[in-house]
Amino acid sequence: MGASAGERAIVVLGLLPLFAAAIWLIVLREPHAAGASTRLLPAHAAEQREHIAQTARFVGVVVAGQDAELGAELGGEVVKAFKESGARVRKGEPLLQLAALSVVGARSMAVAQGVEDRSSLAAAKLDLENARDKVDRMLNAPNAYSARDVQSARADAARAAAQVEKLRGTAAVHRAGLERELARAAKQMVRAPFDGVLSARFLDVGDFVSAGQPLARVVDDTRFVRFALPADLHAHIQPGVSVNVLPNGSDLPLPATVVDVDPELDAAAGLGFVRARLPEAASGTRFMPGTRVEVSWDAATATLGGAR
Repeated sequence: MGASAGERAIVVLGLLPLFAAAIWLIVLREPHAAGASTRLLPAHAAEQREHIAQTARFVGVVVAGQDAELGAELGGEVVKAFKESGARVRKGEPLLQLAALSVVGARSMAVAQGVEDRSSLAAAKLDLENARDKVDRMLNAPNAYSARDVQSARADAARAAAQVEKLRGTAAVHRAGLERELARAAKQMVRAPFDGVLSARFLDVGDFVSAGQPLARVVDDTRFVRFALPADLHAHIQPGVSVNVLPNGSDLPLPATVVDVDPELDAAAGLGFVRARLPEAASGTRFMPGTRVEVSWDAATATLGGAR
């Protein structure tokens, strides 16, 4: 019995999805060169991501080779400032000038000592005059005094004259010493201890300071960056290794060479400290001591080198 036209149409429609699925499977199984290269890309990208992840990055702080904080020897007032913060300085160059508060006491001492010296000298001169008058009286009445008494009077006059000269010399020594102390107390000059940069000046003209108070800080031109590494990386880094230092606000890193690796770890934090020297070009304001920077290091290469 033959099938009707409607039944044949239903059968054809039912077989169409099967034919479409078969054709799709054949197409998928056919190898394509473009498809093979596409499958290689994810593996290459993963390798790049792994290399990036193995480049260690740490926060570091810029430090100077020499760093001197200058303090006041005496309490006083800042009367003159020769340099502003950030200025270059030479060794021995004046930075600040102070007028010590003790200048008032030194002047009072000088006045008091002068009064005492003048009083002592006046008394000695009076004794000398009396001794000389006595000698003159004895000489004018030779029959009233013995030769021995006259000789004794002359000796007293000579001692009085010597005492006057002694007090004059003592007074001169006192004046010289007090003038020296007065000059030292009156003007105190703060000078640069070495060539470098005045990184900070803590006071302005007119400010008062006490003895020992910090006045300014001078740093030299040598720059280092100090950073910490975890124990596993600290064990592989060596002096001479190159790291990259990136200051804030810059996209261009500078190379730095490791010069010091602390042999001991911080037991509490499990970190070891490293110091790397920056090139001479890093002595600008972007690398002032205390500046925070990012330090990057290809830890994967170093680890593989240590493993070999």
